[in-house]
Formats: sequence, C-alpha cells, structure tokens
Amino acid sequence: MNKKILGIIAIFLIAVALIFILTQRQRPFFQADVSGIEIEPIRIGRYEELLFNVNPFNLYQEITPYIDQFYVFLGDAIHTESGQQKLFDYVTDPVIREIYLDTRKVWPDVDDLENELTEAFRFYRYHFSEELIPQIFTYISGIDYNYPVKYYDNVMVIGLDLYLGSDHPLYSKAGVAEFKRLDMHPRAVVVDIFRMLAEKHLQNTGFVPEQFLDFMIYEGKVLYFLDSMLPKHPDSLKIAYTSTQYEWMQANIERVWTYFLENELLYSGDRPTISQFIGEAPFTSPFSQDSPPRTAAYIGWQIVRDYMRNHPEVTLSGLVNEKDSRKILRMSRFRP
Repeated sequence: MNKKILGIIAIFLIAVALIFILTQRQRPFFQADVSGIEIEPIRIGRYEELLFNVNPFNLYQEITPYIDQFYVFLGDAIHTESGQQKLFDYVTDPVIREIYLDTRKVWPDVDDLENELTEAFRFYRYHFSEELIPQIFTYISGIDYNYPVKYYDNVMVIGLDLYLGSDHPLYSKAGVAEFKRLDMHPRAVVVDIFRMLAEKHLQNTGFVPEQFLDFMIYEGKVLYFLDSMLPKHPDSLKIAYTSTQYEWMQANIERVWTYFLENELLYSGDRPTISQFIGEAPFTSPFSQDSPPRTAAYIGWQIVRDYMRNHPEVTLSGLVNEKDSRKILRMSRFRP
C-alpha cells in the first residue's frame, strides 16, 4: 500500500475520532448510550377515532369488534343498556363532537408522537430493564384539564383535546386559567407521559416528602427523570416554562437560593409556604410577577443534577430510591 493511500486512511481515522470526541462532548452527561437498546415501536390506540366514526344509532353492533382492543374504555358496561345509553349520549353531545373535530385538526395522526415515544422508551428500557412499557391510548376528555394523562395497570390514557395549543379558544371557553394553558400544546404530551412514570417510580418507594427540602428534591428527581428519558428536549419544555420564565430563573437562581437560606425554608414543614414555591401558579409571589412558578422545583433540579454529575456511579434507579434529601444536597456540592 503506497504512502498516499496510507495518508488518506490516517486522515479519515483522525476525522472519525474527532467527530466521536465532539459528539461525546456535546452529549449531556445524563444522556445514556442506547445504541444497543431495541424495543418494539410504540403504537397508540386512538379510541376517539373509533368512537366518533361509527353510526351512533348502530353503536353497539359497530363497536363490538373493538371491545377487547379498547376494553380500558368500554369495559363490561358496553354490554348493558345503561352503558350503551351513556356512550350514545357522549358521542352525540354537540360540545363533545366540536371538541373532537377541533382535536382532529391538530392531531390528524400521531405518527410523530409514536416516533418520539419510541425513542424515549429506549432510554426507559436502558434505565429500567425489568419494567413493562405501558400501552398507550388517546381519547377526548371533554377538556378535563386537571388530568391530561391517566395511568393505571400499565395503561396510559391521553386526553388529546388537552394538547391543542395554548391559545386555542376551547380552553378560554372552558374557563382554564391562562397560566395553565401555557403547557397545553402538542410538544407537552411526551413530557407529561414521562412525568407520570417518574411519579409512579417515586411513589413506589413509599417516601413521603415532609420538609421544604424533601419537596425540592422530589421535584428535582422528577425533572432529572425527564432529563434521562428526553435528553434532547429543551429544559424549558421539561419544567413547563416559557422562554422568558426560563431566562428569569437562570438569571436569578442565586437570588432565589439565597432567599431560601436567609428565610430558613429548607427544613420548614409549613405546607402553604411549600406550595408557594412548588405548586402551579402564574408566578412565585415573593418575587416579581416576571418570575416563573415552581422556583423551588427548579433549584431542586439543579441540586439533583449536580449530585448525579458528581456521582456517576449512582444509577437513575438508585437516585429514585435514595430517601435522604439532606444527603443529596450535601453530596451535590451545589453552588448556584
């Protein structure tokens, strides 16, 4: 082999090595290598597409072949006269039909969502290899905005009508608070799904937060769980902040942390105070109206990130099962 060919091969190998190094540097530390993880593609059962495309006056006969597929919705009640009447009333309700038609415009298909979920569940399988991947269905909730995603018996049900876009007129008609509408857009679906899974894992540990710090770390674990499942998604989407809110939080993190310390909040068990900094709201009232809500959740997230960054031997499962919030804070070496 002549020197020219050897030189070309050497340049090629160097280029490949540089690309690999740059890729590794660009990848956040919480992004696992799932190149060897394969799962069956996620397929979403669209109950609303069945329900609103059958003849309501021949409802039972037309829906019977699909009872097993959509048993989570139909159950045994579909075989009773009262169950059939209830379903008829639902599909012929003009308001519900309007909601379905509006949902159909935003969600003519769920192909992109299925692909997004397939990628995310590869990370889930990496971190929780023994866990089953849930079945996923969509339906029309009737703007049941308090419960956009429901989860039980390894079945996840998504109210697609709750993800039509923050400015959709249906939401103002239904009386949804303006700050709640900010997260009612299509990109929020996958985040809400994995937030629900994170909370399931945390609740299974039996740990009940009591002090302010516990709640901070709990929320931090949920958000780090989202980091691990959705590493390529923007942080603002994971915590449901607008870009302006996220920028405010980044610029004022030291101020917020100092406020918590100076007011001796970390070991407080006062629930109204905890809710003020953890709960949903238009903003965090002790700060300006430009501030985002859930400022303590954001701080807890950064603490958990630092803890996991400084302790790469800790798995995501190990983090979930660690109940000592003070230990996580201490070992994080958090400094805003």
